[in-house]
Amino acid sequence: MKYYNLKIERRFPKEDKVLGHANGEFVPNGKAYFDRMGKGEIIEDAPLFDYFYLKSYGSKEDWEWRLQDIHGFIGVGSIITGYYISDDFKVLLENFKIAPKYHFYETRLLYKGKKLKYWIFQFPINPLKNINFKESEFVLPNEDKIFDFHSDEEYLFFYRKEYRETKRELRGVKECLNDHFDIAKTTNNDIVVSEQLKNAIEEAMLQGFIFSELDYKVIANE
Repeated sequence: MKYYNLKIERRFPKEDKVLGHANGEFVPNGKAYFDRMGKGEIIEDAPLFDYFYLKSYGSKEDWEWRLQDIHGFIGVGSIITGYYISDDFKVLLENFKIAPKYHFYETRLLYKGKKLKYWIFQFPINPLKNINFKESEFVLPNEDKIFDFHSDEEYLFFYRKEYRETKRELRGVKECLNDHFDIAKTTNNDIVVSEQLKNAIEEAMLQGFIFSELDYKVIANE
């Protein structure tokens, strides 16, 4: 299974504009809910979050110039780990294997005077649990030595100690996922998607996705 790096399309030099992202400042009690999400909590009894709107650091008249199937967060809600996604993308994602843990929250997006169904895709939560460290390989800058670990705890202990003492960061050169996930996060802080999911997004003509080749190996555990 081949994997690609996924990023949100954010800048548009030809139009001289930037993308608006989801702001939840008008969601009742939104900040309290979003802070809990930011700490990795899944809120099973969350209400319908009504409403978000698009905002950017650009001119206000440009905030709604472009609507995508995937946005980030800004302002209230920016603490959320995840994406703000369209109903079309959510329906597509549910046909693929998403690395645990994750959750969808229904919202409304006020866009050009109309309220649209959009979702908070809270993802990823505890992503290191989805990495098979025994089968993965890591390196430090300017060293040829390959490091491997037996668990996420062992990896984190070494990573934090090394960075604290030398400011050098471990980088995965081969990352093995625990299963054939179609979307997951690597220790290199990349969101990676399978070729099958990439193709499905492109065939559905969903907007706002940038896919690129990885400069390291990501493999699914056999």
